[in-house]
Amino acid sequence: TGTTHWSSPNTGATNESGFSALPGGYRDRVGSFYDVGNSAYFYSSREYNSSHAWYRHLRYNNSQVHRYRDPKHYGFSVRCVRD
Repeated sequence: TGTTHWSSPNTGATNESGFSALPGGYRDRVGSFYDVGNSAYFYSSREYNSSHAWYRHLRYNNSQVHRYRDPKHYGFSVRCVRD
């Protein structure tokens, strides 16, 4: 919660899930980083197809979690969960 890592206003941030996502942004195919501090992009464990991946997107000014697909050459964050 708050704006230590996230841009203001960090809408809807409560951390009630216990998952403290950090806004690492994403890396493009040439290695440049974008949206750091504003968004978190997390790969899904399931792929869309051989060239595209599902991912979840969280943004500082929206409390919803969205699902999108993009080419796999983008660099998104990974959340590791112990089974």
